[in-house]
Amino acid sequence: MILGELNALIQGEGPPVVLLHGNSEDCSVFERMTPYLDGFKLIALDSRGHGATPMGDAPMTIPQLGIDCFRALADYRRRFHYDGRFGLIGFSDGANIGLELAIHRPDLLAAEVLIGGNTTQSALKPMTNALVTAGYWAMRAVGLVSAAARRRAAVWGLMIGQPNHTDELLRSVSVPTLIMVGARDIVPRRESRRTARLIPGAEWVEIAGQNHYLPSRAPREVGHLAAEFLARHLRAR
Repeated sequence: MILGELNALIQGEGPPVVLLHGNSEDCSVFERMTPYLDGFKLIALDSRGHGATPMGDAPMTIPQLGIDCFRALADYRRRFHYDGRFGLIGFSDGANIGLELAIHRPDLLAAEVLIGGNTTQSALKPMTNALVTAGYWAMRAVGLVSAAARRRAAVWGLMIGQPNHTDELLRSVSVPTLIMVGARDIVPRRESRRTARLIPGAEWVEIAGQNHYLPSRAPREVGHLAAEFLARHLRAR
């Protein structure tokens, strides 16, 4: 179905939890993890320009994708006559979009789990940062003659100079937050721990032996940790 302007897959029963995928992915990235999120109604969204959601005319920016998500949740509330708050699980760029919501629309969220997110482009490991930047400019060049490359460059542009979540913004977050990373993540441990220290009351967990792709590489452990955290806070709200 469509919520706001976003393609959505809704499954399960219980308190609603939004799933936000990463760059160049779609909501199927959570398929291996959803069996461990039993007891929730899962609302998996395809971001603008990803999966079955069209690019549209709005700018491809993290703030715009946050607005898109807000509109989708507002539409869900209207259609399903729901006036409560949502849980949220965001992976990679999805974590960055989730943080955007927590900063600007905390009234919507009961709690959030941010997996492998980064607060700025420079928070990525140097090699990853260099590869992302080189890939983006290469796609921009090919985009002079290829519509597909132009579309891909617009999507990769979400990782160029974005997000821009300053220390001041992080300190303003009032939504209960769990930050999760792999021990070999593209986001260095010092950066994710720093983010957890800046967000008031945030919890931090590192998954041993894992890289960035936790929803598909460690679905059981990540799913159980996320479910326990969200259940605790959704019950409290």
